[in-house]
Amino acid sequence: MKRLIHLLVGIVSVAAVAASPAVAQKSQSIEFAGFGSYWRFDHLFFLKNSLGGGARIAYAWSDRLSIEVAGDFTNTVDSASTQNVSVSTVSGNLVFNFPMGDKATLYATGGVSRLVFGTTAPYDFTDNMINGGLGARVFLSQHLALRLDARAMYNRGNRDPLNPTPRGTWTGQVQGGAGLSYYFIPPQQGRGFNRQYQWYWGAQGGAFISKTNTQPYVYDPIVGGHWLITARRTALYVAYEQALFLSDAQAVIFDPGSSGCSIGNGPCRDVSFHDVRRLMFGVLAFPTQKIIEPFAGGGFAIMQVLNPVVDCSGCTTSEFQQADDRVNDQASKAFFWLMGGLQINYSSKLNVFAHYLLTSSASNFLLQSNTHTLQGGVRISFGTSKEGITERH
Repeated sequence: MKRLIHLLVGIVSVAAVAASPAVAQKSQSIEFAGFGSYWRFDHLFFLKNSLGGGARIAYAWSDRLSIEVAGDFTNTVDSASTQNVSVSTVSGNLVFNFPMGDKATLYATGGVSRLVFGTTAPYDFTDNMINGGLGARVFLSQHLALRLDARAMYNRGNRDPLNPTPRGTWTGQVQGGAGLSYYFIPPQQGRGFNRQYQWYWGAQGGAFISKTNTQPYVYDPIVGGHWLITARRTALYVAYEQALFLSDAQAVIFDPGSSGCSIGNGPCRDVSFHDVRRLMFGVLAFPTQKIIEPFAGGGFAIMQVLNPVVDCSGCTTSEFQQADDRVNDQASKAFFWLMGGLQINYSSKLNVFAHYLLTSSASNFLLQSNTHTLQGGVRISFGTSKEGITERH
C-alpha cells in the first residue's frame, strides 16, 4: 500500500507540472472513465497478484463531494498455478475532493465493494467488503483528466463461512489503478437548465415483469412513447406502451361450462396470450432541478391483454361464445401506478432517463399480482407549453 501511495504522489507531481491550466472538478459534472488496475490479494486467499481493468461513472453532487460506481475485472491463478480464477468487482463510493489549484485534485474515497470470484471450488464464492483509499486527478484539458487510485478493501473473515481458505480475524485486498476520465460539464454549471413549461416527446424501452395464476414472474420486452409537459417542479405524464411477450403466457380462468383444464379437473379453461397494451396518465415531481435529478410520481393506467385465446376444443358455438366473453372480461382493467427514477439533463432540449414502475394488482385479471417495469429512454423538447400574453393598447 505504501509503495502505491509513493508511486501515486510521484506521478501526480510530474503530471501536474506538464498539465495545461484547466478548471478542476465542479458541481454537476459527470465523469466517464476507463482504467487499468493492479490487484494484490490477501495471502489467505492463495492467489497470485494480477493486472485487470474496468470502467467508472461518477456524478459531482458538489465541488467537494462525488458519488461513483465502478466495475473491475481481473484474471489470476492460485499460488500453485493449478487453477485459473476470475474476479469481478462492483463498488459504490463517496469521493471527498480537495482541489489543489486549477490543475489537480486530491481525494479520499470510502464505500462498499462486492467481489464475485470464479465458479469452480474452492473459489466459487462472493465477498462483501468495505473499502477506502486515496487518489488524485490531473486535468489535461477542461474535459480530460488523468486519474490515479490506491485503495484497500477489508472484511471480517471469521464472520463469512463462504470463503474457501483459513482466515484470521480479517482479510484485505489492495488495488491500484490508473486511467483517463472524460467530464461532461454542463453549460450552466451548478444551476441546471431552465426546463419549465416545456413540451417533451419521449421514447422508452426495457423489461416488463409479470406473472399469471399458472406461471411465475417472467421478463419480456416493453417499448413505448410518452408526453411530458413540465411546470416548475412538476410535470404531466401521458404514456402509451406495449409489452411484446417472447413466448405465449399461460393462464386459467373459471368457467362453469368446462369439466377441466391443464391444472386438473374442474370448472376451468386454459388461456394463452402474447401482448399487453398500457395507457398511463399521471403526475411526476422533479424536486432538485439539477443536471442529474431524481423524480417520482404516480397515476392510473388502463392495461389490456391483446387477443387472448381460450382453449375450447369440442365446445359448441354457444359454449365458445360464453368462454370467449369470460376471457375478454378479464383482459382489461384499470390500475394505480408508482414511478421512481433518475434523469440526466444534457441540455434544455435533450434528457435521458431510467425509471422503475410498479402497478397495483386487480382481481379477475389475466395477469396476477403486481407488475414491475424497468425502463430507460430519451426526451426531446419541441417547444414551450406556455404561451405568452401580449397586451394591446
